[in-house]
Amino acid sequence: MRALRSRKPNAPAETPRVPVGIWAQWPRGARWSNEGMTRLVGFLIEGIAKEGTFMFRLVLPDWIRDEAEQDLQSLEAVAGRDYTLHSPRDAGWEAEDFPQLVEYANAEVPVEGWLSIFPTFDFAAGLEKPLAVIFPDAIPKTFHEYSDLAWGPVGNHFEWERKVRGLVTRADRLVTFSEHVRDEHVGRLFDIPASKVSVVPHAQPDLAPALPFVHNRTRTAKSLRKAGDLLRAHARQRGWGYLQDYPFEQAPYVAVSTQDRVTKNVRLIVDAALRATRQERRDLKIFSTAPLHFGADWTPLPSYIEQHLALRDIVSVPDLPRVEHAAFYHCAEVAVHASIFEGGHAPFPFSEAVSVGTPCLMANGPHVAELVASEPNLAPFVFDPNDADGLAALIGDTIDRREEVLAVQREVFERVRRRSWADVAAAYARAAVEGSVGQ
Repeated sequence: MRALRSRKPNAPAETPRVPVGIWAQWPRGARWSNEGMTRLVGFLIEGIAKEGTFMFRLVLPDWIRDEAEQDLQSLEAVAGRDYTLHSPRDAGWEAEDFPQLVEYANAEVPVEGWLSIFPTFDFAAGLEKPLAVIFPDAIPKTFHEYSDLAWGPVGNHFEWERKVRGLVTRADRLVTFSEHVRDEHVGRLFDIPASKVSVVPHAQPDLAPALPFVHNRTRTAKSLRKAGDLLRAHARQRGWGYLQDYPFEQAPYVAVSTQDRVTKNVRLIVDAALRATRQERRDLKIFSTAPLHFGADWTPLPSYIEQHLALRDIVSVPDLPRVEHAAFYHCAEVAVHASIFEGGHAPFPFSEAVSVGTPCLMANGPHVAELVASEPNLAPFVFDPNDADGLAALIGDTIDRREEVLAVQREVFERVRRRSWADVAAAYARAAVEGSVGQ
């Protein structure tokens, strides 16, 4: 006799979620790191997990699938319900290039619409369903790179514009993070009408859930020791001999979470920190997630470090996983983001740092101006991106008044984080499937 299965009376059937594809055209040799747009993908997935109407289907080339899957497993989201990963190998396909990946996606990944997470992911033009393209910025057209690789008929700048113009023409919708990118980059530089653009401001990251031993966004001796243990264990795993026994919780340092690109202005932070240590005799070091490319001529940072014998004043800790990235902020005396331009308004490092008990200083620029217009209490913590002396003084003053500064910034953080990643993720999904999005 078959056993009867109990059912809750009047239990409503779960409504199927609307699948939205995410096109991730990662080239061979690229890293899947917890930074920039990769971090945004994680926030969107966690947001859609809470939103409950949509789900994301992330299409990846086989060569980066394992790395991405391992990273995404740390999210507050359920694989198979909130998101799914799709690579050609899943269906027995062989896709050695992106045209083949497009064929696979069209044939094997059922979605109602697509999101391309970069405007340079030009093969997304071959996707058959409605397409929304995330347009973070047009930095190559406003902050030129002066190198042999940048110019000429197949130079980086030419190729960037060729790819972007082709994809934005095909797109049904563009999504920007801010009004200044919509107006100055998408509108003025690419002649795209505002009616085709949806401005979807970021929600603010909250790293506290990654560190359950941190309470009330406050450092304690115990929380610092646990965060330091996480960083030392990771250093041993990565073979970073200098850091395997480093006293992260005792030795004061500035946290810099960014890449080393022309707009990120990391050299100014090093300049300011060296002035603080060598002229004011402050005990201070910089830990940065930016890899250091010694010998490179497209960035002034490595040569500046060499010229000033600062090889141990700034230490690179690239590709930190999500939990260790939160610990990196928690142990810092202060975070500094010196970027002169961002595609959004509130830079991620502000909320990431404050959410785990560390104050943040930000360079002035159109992004921060848009933020300070609505949060004027942040104005004292904004610095001139060309003034190393001013930044050195601000770093010192912030460390000396750390709790006072943090109290002000916590209040701002609590206000700006009212916009949730569920709101943002749903807006992106609607842009993909409906062609329009609510603010």
